[in-house]
Amino acid sequence: MTIQQPPSSPTPHGEQSFGIRSWQDMFRKLCFELDEFVETRASDRNMAARGYRAINLAWTAWHVHDWFFEERMDAGDHHLAVVSPVFPGKDFSIAKKDRRKCQSMFGDELAERFEALSICRTLATAGKHGKSESRPRPELRAPEVRPIPWMADGPNGPICWDVRVLVGTQPWDARDLFLQAIADWRQFFALIGEAVPCVPINT
Repeated sequence: MTIQQPPSSPTPHGEQSFGIRSWQDMFRKLCFELDEFVETRASDRNMAARGYRAINLAWTAWHVHDWFFEERMDAGDHHLAVVSPVFPGKDFSIAKKDRRKCQSMFGDELAERFEALSICRTLATAGKHGKSESRPRPELRAPEVRPIPWMADGPNGPICWDVRVLVGTQPWDARDLFLQAIADWRQFFALIGEAVPCVPINT
């Protein structure tokens, strides 16, 4: 005899994410992580720590879009009509019965319009899966963290570490990349009339 389990109610946002409940909270987390990344530039004493901070920033910068998407879907806006003016020519209603397809379309359109977010998507995917295969960007590299060449070594090694991302031959300083990702999010949310948390960035 099979015992019927009662249907489970959805878990509220924040119950499994240490109190982070909204895309606004994720945006605040992104700003916090960037401040921490800059503030610890002279105190991190190994390359791994700088790399860990950089990949955490990429994850947060990209996954703001997951939180925004989930909130819109949970609110019943199944085709994300609110973002249509930002992405003319894309009809999100065609994917309203396929949540995964709709989310993928939303991410693709964000990455197409905002270069820093596109870079963060690749870094976040590679950081999770080892490499980004579904949407490869072979010209994008973030292979290493290096001592800043113009600073002399101290008794405990190099004073600061340099974190860069290469897109073809163009280097992005990691700080500048993540500042631009924050600016991209501010622009996106301004375009759709969403209030963005006023978070000062001390960089």
